[in-house]
Amino acid sequence: MALRDPATAEHALRVQRLADAVAQEACLGDELLIAAIHAAAPLHDIGKLAIPDCLLHKPGPLSPEEYELVKRHAGLGGEILDGLELGGPLAPIVRHHHENWDGSGYPDALSAQTIPMGARILAIVDCYDALTSERPYREPMSHGRAVDLIVSRRATMYDPAILDVFVRVVQRLRSSDAVVTRNMLAAPSFRLHAVRAR
Repeated sequence: MALRDPATAEHALRVQRLADAVAQEACLGDELLIAAIHAAAPLHDIGKLAIPDCLLHKPGPLSPEEYELVKRHAGLGGEILDGLELGGPLAPIVRHHHENWDGSGYPDALSAQTIPMGARILAIVDCYDALTSERPYREPMSHGRAVDLIVSRRATMYDPAILDVFVRVVQRLRSSDAVVTRNMLAAPSFRLHAVRAR
């Protein structure tokens, strides 16, 4: 993935670092889940390997048909990880990171607590990094504007409780002079086998 699209690889690592920080606070010592989120974060867009580059790097808006093709990446990512037979929560986190709290997301229109907690965390963190990063079709948003937009989606797109944790964590990291979207402190290292089913 890094060789095919360095920007996506950098995005994945930033998402991992911020997801780790949110998970440490939101998951209340559930080490298996924290490890699964750590492993899932850099893999959350693995399904994009099956999406044509011309769509991923299109400089203008996607047509409805193109958007439907790009949306397939979440389900494809879950299928790829299911095929590895890792077990545990890893594949569902990747599959469901575009579900919305109100049931309007994809690929399965899950809602509220039926969305895996790791996917609810990744949904917020992924959006924040996407908004604050340069994309082929737009300039990056400021931190404040991105947070305001994400907060405006409370209880429609995002889990209110996890959103509160995210806002606290991202503000704390910024106030300690961490540049959240670029060079946060390296996250603790977890081994992939830690997310296998017990």
